[in-house]
Formats: sequence, structure tokens, C-alpha cells
Amino acid sequence: MSAQQTVPHWADVLALRPEVRASDGSVGELQMSLHKAVYQTKDVPYRKVNYYGEITEPTPNLVGFFARVARRLGTDDMGTALFHLDQGMGGGKSHALVGLYHMANTPAEFFATELGQTVREEAEQGRVSLDLKSPKVVTLTADNFSPGRPTEVFGPAINLFERFIWALVDGDMDRYKHYVGMGPNKDTIRTALSDAKRPVLVLLDELMDYVLPLSAPSYVETMPDEQAFLSALMDACDDIPRVAFVLVMIRSERDERGYNMAAQDFRQFVADRVVRNGLTIPVNEPQDFSSIIRRRLFQAVTNDLPSQDLGKSYIKAATGPYTTKVFDKLGANRGVAGFPARVEKSYPFHPELMRLVQEEWSLVQGFQEVRSTVAIFARTAMHWVDEHKAGRWAPTLVGVGDIPLTVALEQLLSSGLLMGNDRAVQGWRAVAGTDITSSDKSHGRAVAIDKELRNHGVESRQPAPAVRMATAMMCYSLVGRAQGRRGATKAELLASIFEPSFFGTSEFNAAEEVFNALTAEEGLGALSTDTPTNAPARYSLSIKQNLRMYFTAAKALVQRAEQEALVWNVAQQITQNFKGPFEQVITIDRPRGEAADLSEIFADVDSNATRLVVLDPRRWTLLNGKDNSSRTEISALFGLGEQALTVDNAASCIVACVNTQQRDHARKRAWEVLAWRHVLQQVSDDAEDDLVQARSKLSAAETKLKDAVLRAYRHYAYLLRVGEELVVEFKRFEDDGKSALHGQAVWDQLVENGRATRRGGLAHEYLAALLQTFDRALTPREVVQAFYKNPAFPLVTSIDEIRRVIFELIEHDWELVDSNGAALSVQSQGQIQINSIAVTLQPRMKTAPQPPSTGDDSFAEGGSETHSGSPSGQGSNEGGSESQQTDPADVNTPQGPKVYKRYLLELANRSITSHEKREEIWQLLRELAKALDPAFFNERDHQLIDLRVTLTTAEGDEGRIVSKGQEIGARVVIEEDDF
Repeated sequence: MSAQQTVPHWADVLALRPEVRASDGSVGELQMSLHKAVYQTKDVPYRKVNYYGEITEPTPNLVGFFARVARRLGTDDMGTALFHLDQGMGGGKSHALVGLYHMANTPAEFFATELGQTVREEAEQGRVSLDLKSPKVVTLTADNFSPGRPTEVFGPAINLFERFIWALVDGDMDRYKHYVGMGPNKDTIRTALSDAKRPVLVLLDELMDYVLPLSAPSYVETMPDEQAFLSALMDACDDIPRVAFVLVMIRSERDERGYNMAAQDFRQFVADRVVRNGLTIPVNEPQDFSSIIRRRLFQAVTNDLPSQDLGKSYIKAATGPYTTKVFDKLGANRGVAGFPARVEKSYPFHPELMRLVQEEWSLVQGFQEVRSTVAIFARTAMHWVDEHKAGRWAPTLVGVGDIPLTVALEQLLSSGLLMGNDRAVQGWRAVAGTDITSSDKSHGRAVAIDKELRNHGVESRQPAPAVRMATAMMCYSLVGRAQGRRGATKAELLASIFEPSFFGTSEFNAAEEVFNALTAEEGLGALSTDTPTNAPARYSLSIKQNLRMYFTAAKALVQRAEQEALVWNVAQQITQNFKGPFEQVITIDRPRGEAADLSEIFADVDSNATRLVVLDPRRWTLLNGKDNSSRTEISALFGLGEQALTVDNAASCIVACVNTQQRDHARKRAWEVLAWRHVLQQVSDDAEDDLVQARSKLSAAETKLKDAVLRAYRHYAYLLRVGEELVVEFKRFEDDGKSALHGQAVWDQLVENGRATRRGGLAHEYLAALLQTFDRALTPREVVQAFYKNPAFPLVTSIDEIRRVIFELIEHDWELVDSNGAALSVQSQGQIQINSIAVTLQPRMKTAPQPPSTGDDSFAEGGSETHSGSPSGQGSNEGGSESQQTDPADVNTPQGPKVYKRYLLELANRSITSHEKREEIWQLLRELAKALDPAFFNERDHQLIDLRVTLTTAEGDEGRIVSKGQEIGARVVIEEDDF
């Protein structure tokens, strides 16, 4: 049972906040602005206290900070009055300022929220009574005004001092002029703060946004006055009870923007006084991050989250190789130990994703930890919620590989991880679209790998494991990692697609299949592999133009026609160099037009020689389920079928053809060869290492192409006589080490099939049996032609082999006879005129034995008997002894040639349903078995057998006749029969 069946899915437990859904996951106004909340230049939801309380996680640091400010404003405690927030962009500063504004501007509403109640409890520790008495909030949003220029919000004010006074007196012109006339000094500020008669909270946001234009030549001379005012304000706030000053100025090492020397000096001036008068604090800690993100994206839930049960289901599934080869290798606090506790903090996001963001991405200067992450996670969460609600697969926990690049890529690339580097952004955008997935999920190398894995039956219990793992690899590659490394280990990548529904080793093996496909030569184009000493290999994606990226780009330039042409060229080179015993190798090109006539295509094939005919794989292939056209045209080449050509020497022709599936593999190898050839043209001559590596890659690719082409050509066909019928026999090599392009391999197989002979292997008895099937004697030329025209004759290695076996016939029982009937005396093979038509080859004529002529009549008279076949007789013994007879076997009597006969037995459609009929057939077959018994091999001179058996029987009752027949090369046909 899977985890999804026992633990509810997070998309069923958590509901997205309405504003996340309304903004289509683009976050929008979730990124808070103090200026918009206070001056309401735009209707943002967080301007309302209740909404702010709902989306704000009461983290310890935030609550403690608010409590300090509340105690400073709501009691006579003269504690710290100056607070400096210096976290990086997106660290929660603006969020905290908006909350302080709500707390001071509408304290009753604020303290009624869950956050407000927690802040009050913290502030009133030690029996302190909190009474804010309607504080005045002076909000200076320095990122929304410029030096020397008045704005509608701040009336005539043009510098920090004047804007401070205008906000403090609520735009009262008379009071404004009064205080401005007193000058920007400490006394003026003290007086103005005291005259307010109520607590005052001063919020100065994004000071450096104001300082940068202030350092311009036209305003830089006013900089000392601005510095003097800020110094006086800090001192005055410290002196006056119930006044607090909160300043936001990003610390220099956390600010990705560059500043000139004057602006840097201003920053340092303010920073020094903060150290003297105030307190610098963070509003959030790393451990708060997960809960903040969850609260910003999802509505609050009243029931307990199923995180503990879900974490335990992961541990239960993490057994076997996934434990030893994956989780045990991830490092401290990343394996299965303590996993449920980590899930409880990160839910619904995977702890590894949160760790990556907090411990690695957040170290990048431009990455806005909360704001950037919310932007990415909002799109991610909404995507998977929609997928789950639609009944499609969604991850059990949103992990590193689950950021959907189809909808969240731009949020990821603009998050600050790439420091605003446009070239880097463009590079990663291209890598994501080319190597992983396009926006419509239709293209991308990882998408293609997922399809290939599905076609090969690799089951990993998720629809797109390759896209998921490749996405994880990209996320691990965006920024540098510990010890200056990039990318992910194999364990991290395998872990990125782990699900609690995994059980046993099959899913682990499937995950390894995914990993191997991504990291193979045909895998991700931007892949870079680093193998450090004494450390696991790292796999990363790169936007640097390395050889692999050159290769990927080059592959896109290679056309299919080029690949197919290269496969054919290599096939021709191989077969011309390895023709073996064949006298000729003929290669048949694909015709330029589909309408070309077969007689023109095969015009050069028919000849009086043993030929290996190799067909162009661009037109002819076998075993793709749609090879009827190829089979028809090959049959026509042998003179058979509806399109049969007129041919004379079909029997000596062997056709080699490519396997469709293996051809596609060879085409891919050709693709690689052509791509590496392109790469060599692109790599500059001064890049010696790259050139050496590219040449090595090209050499290896060419070797693989040759091997692939050899394996692809595994089919061959030849003409065969079956009874009185001519058929084309289609054969294939099952051994990958053999190829139809190697003439010797084809010839050897023909020998095994009884269709050819080796050099010196043709017996004169065999030729004699073949010649006796003719109703007349043949001339030597006709005998030679029979080996090329008649499929009953085997293929021989050369004409000399025919001359040799004819001579052996003559040495035994045959002779060459001229037109006058006179036998020729042939003393050597060389004397045989192999192309002669003036003589015939025939069995030697038998001659009757003649008795010796002695002139002595006493031989007959003595009663001696003359025996047939005996060249002489012997008279009776003079001593009257019994006459002796000579055994003909003991006499060297000339014997005539053996007489061979063909025995044809035919039983057509004989029923064997009765016991008696089956017994009759059994007796016949038993007699045949006795005649062929190998025990009598030397006593019985059998030469040929033509066996055709048709047995109609119930399936399963055929015994082993199929396998036995296949073992000896029989053509076995099994047909359905509605008997």
C-alpha cells in the first residue's frame, strides 16, 4: 500500500491562500512595501491588520523584536530606542516594518490578532503593563523620494530633516515652518518629539536608496547636513522616553548594488553611530524559514498536519539499496535518521529542498531569501495543487526536482541566484529548455529520455522521473556548493525522485536506469562530470561552452539524410573489405526516385559468379512489421513473386539486408560521428586539450558506428528448392558477433545450412548424386553453370573447386566422353576444359568380363565352372581332389559406378484419427528411421533427403518436432487451422 493511500496528500490538507490563487502564483503584492501599506498608493491586502496577522508567522525573533519596540513605546522603560535591521534583500525587513506600523498605528486591532497577543505576552514579561497611548508613526520610505525634490506626500520638504518634521506634525504648515526654522539639530528634534505629547515611532526604510542619488555631484554637497540630521535623530530618540527609531539599511556585504565612495562613506558613518547608540537585530532565523513560507502560501489549518506519519512512511520505504547506496551517503541530518522531525518543519516541502535554499542559495548575495523563495514556491505549490486536483500525479513532498520549469523557470532565474547576470540567465534558460523540458512539455532531452524509458518498460511509479532528476541537477548546479564544488552526487540525484511508494529493489533499479540515461553520452547535452580524488563524482549542468555543449549544438545541425548516408557509406566500406569466399560484392544504392523500375535498380546483379548483394538501408529493411515491400523486392531479385525479374543466376546470389531496429541505432551512432566532425571544425587550434579530446571522441564514435552497422546487417536471404518449389529463405544472425556484411560469416552459415561448401569440402559422391537427377549427361560448362543457376547445387568457393570435384569423379566411376562416344583420358585437373561444350560428363560404361584365350579345351572339359564376374577359371585337381571355387569378393573384379535412385513417397491429407491408420504411418516412419540410423553410416550410402511433413494436431501435442527441426535448419511454419 502506498503512502498516498495511507497518509492524505498535502494538497488535500493545505489550501492555497486566495491571493496566491488570484495572482496565478505570481506572488505580486505578497512582496510587502511599507510605502504602499502606509500611504495606500495601491490597494494591497496587507494594509489590513487582520490579514497581516494571518500571514505572519510569530517567530521568536520577530516577536522579540516587536516586544522590544512595544515596551519602548508603551512604558517609561528607557531601554534601547534605536534598532537597525540589516538582513539581505528579501530577509523579512519590509514585512517587519509593516507590522510595526500596524502595531503603533492601530494597536487595538493589532493586539487582537494571534501575533499581537504573542507580542503583548512577551512585552509584559516581568509584570510590565503595556499602554501605547495612540503613538504617532513617522514613516520615511526613502526608496520613494529623492533629494532636493518635493513630493505630494511630504509637501514642500526636500531633505530628510524636513520630511521628518512634515510627517511628525501631520502636514501642519505653521508648525512645520516653526521647527524647520529652528534648524536640523538635536535640540530641534528633541523639542519636536516632546511637543508630540504621545509615543513616536520613526520608521526609516531603504536609506541607501536615498543616499545613492544624494552622492551625485549635484547633491553631494548636502550630504554632511543629512548625516548631521541622522546623528541628531539617533541621539534625540535615545533621550526622549517613549520614542523608538527603526532604521533599515542593508549591510554592505549583503547589498548586491555597487556604491561610489561618497555613498560608502555615508553608510559607514551611519553604521558607526548605530553601533554606538542602537541594536542591530535580525527579524528571522534560518529555522523560521519553512514555517514562514508555509504561512505565506497556505491558509491556516486547525488540525495537526500529517507530517509525522508521512515522514515515517518515507523511512519504511527507504530499505535495501536505497538505504545503503543513497540515504547513508547524503551526510549528517540528510538521511533517514530524524527525517519525520525535519518533515514536520518543512511540510509540504521536502527537507532537502529547504536545506538547499537556506544553507546554499541564501549564501548568494543577490538571493532574497524569503521574497525570492515565496515567488518560486508559490508557482510551484499552485502547479502541483492543480495537478493533484485534476487527478494527475503530484509529489508526496515537493522536493529539489519538483520546481516545475514549465511555469516557475523565470521566477527561479530572476530570484537573484544569478546576480542579475543577463548572459547567465539566458544560458540557463536555454539549458532548461533544451536539456530538460520546454514550456509545453513537448521537447527537451529529459522529456525524450522519459519517453524512451517508458517504451523500454522502466517503471518508477511517476510519470517523468528524468525531468524530475534533471531539474534537481539544475537546481544543484545554479550556485557553487561546499568546498567550491558544483552539481550533485549520484546519491542526491537518486534521492530526488524517491517516493514513499517505493518498495524493494525494482524502483531503485529504475532510478538507476534514469540516472544512467541522463549521464550517458546520449544524455543531457550540458552535463559536466567532475570526479575529485577521494570524493564521489559530481554531475552538474553548465552554461559554459564545453565540448559536450559544442557536441549538443552540433547534433542539432546534423540532418537525418546525412546520418543515413553515412551508415550506408560505412556499410559499403566494410563489406568491400570483408567479402570472404564470395567472388563479388555488389552494393545496391537506393534509387533517386521512388518510381524507378526494379529491373533498373537490380540491373547489375545477375552474373555468373557467387555474389554477396548488399542493399541500401535507406530503402530496404527487415523485421519492422512493415517489411512487405522489402521482402517483395528481394523475392523479385531472385526471380520470384508478382514483380519477378528475369534472372539466370539467382542460385548464386546472397542478399544482405539491414534490421530495422538496429538500423535506427546505427543511425544514432552516425549522428554522433557527424556531430563530432562538426565540433572539430568549431574548436580553435589553440585549444589543444579540447582538440585532443574531440579527436578521441570522434575516433570512439566511429568505432561505435562501425560496430553498430555490423550488428544492424544481420539478415541474409538466398534461393532454396523445397521439393519442386523455389522459395526465398530469409535468415538472420542471432549472434551479435556475426554480420551479413562479413562474407566469411555469411558463407560459414550457408555451409551450416547446407547451401554452400568450404574449399575442398565438396565430395564427388555428392556431385554424382546431383548429376544423376538430370535426364541426360551434362557438359562441363553446364555443370559449372548449374552451381550458379540451380539452387539444388551448393555454392562453391571457386571454379577450381568444380574442376577438382569433376576430376575426382573421373578418377572413380565417371568419364568425359566426346561427341563420338570415346572416353577421354584425363590425367590431372588442369587438363579439364571446364567451359567445354564438346564433351559430356557421365558415369563410366560397364564392360562385360572376357575369359582368357588359352586354346586349351580341357578347361571346359574338365568340368570346371566359369563364374560370372570372374576373369578366369581353374581345372580340377589332378589328384582327384574336389574342385575349388573362388569367391567373387576375393577377386579384383572391375566394378561399375554406383547407381543412385530417388525414392519419393507422398501421402496427401491422410487422416490419422484412428488407431490403425496411425499405426500404419508409424510403421512407415519407423522404417525410415531405421534406414537413416547413424549406426549404419559406413554401410548405407545415403546422399540427399528432401523432407516435407505437414502435421495437423492440437496445440501442445506436437512434441519437440519444431525445436528439433530448427536445430537442423529446417524451415518451420506454424499456421492457425480451423480444423
